[in-house]
Amino acid sequence: MEDNMKEEELTIDLGQLFQLLKKNLRLIVLSMVICAVAAFAITTFLLPKKYASESSIFIVSKVNQETGTVDANALSANSKQVNNYMELIKGKNILNKVAEQLNIEDVKEVQNAISVSNKSETEIIDIKATTDDPTKSQQIVKATTEIFFKEVKETLKIENMTVLNDPEVEETPVSPSKKMNTLIGALLGLLCSGGYVFLTYLLDKRLRTKQEAENFLGIPVLAEIPYYEE
Repeated sequence: MEDNMKEEELTIDLGQLFQLLKKNLRLIVLSMVICAVAAFAITTFLLPKKYASESSIFIVSKVNQETGTVDANALSANSKQVNNYMELIKGKNILNKVAEQLNIEDVKEVQNAISVSNKSETEIIDIKATTDDPTKSQQIVKATTEIFFKEVKETLKIENMTVLNDPEVEETPVSPSKKMNTLIGALLGLLCSGGYVFLTYLLDKRLRTKQEAENFLGIPVLAEIPYYEE
């Protein structure tokens, strides 16, 4: 008998739950809107913004003067050197000079801001800096590129490089994302309000049907009084 009652207590009537969700639809929608607006406001006015600036370096392959085509050996050598150049750019030797040139006290600030990547199957190196100041981001990329060019020319005697695009001051922040955070806020509102409705359903101990009454009382129901909602 007790086992049957426990099983009944754990049974969820999906129809009743759906009706309860439908009845509280206004609450759910209002909760989503409030949370979405709150997330948008927090993202816009409270969260720190990050700005990025980027520059690209292209390693130029030598052209065979007789055939007018790119030297295959030089092309292969350039591809192999890309990773070496990337490590040089991220090295302390260059970043220390960048910090010194820009009067940045801690070189770790430059290290944390800079990122270096290579476009797949190309000899193009992207240098990107992300900070809380758009001007500083541009200055870090520009200084890094200039110092790297100077180092490879003076030390390695390499001159087959060119800048594809100069870094610019980008006033549009790259993070946080207003759209993403607003969507997360709306989903959070949905989960909270939906969870509240589901919890009230589980905690509602009222006997809703004849079967529930019989199972709970252990005696048959002789009559029912119909209830009509106005």
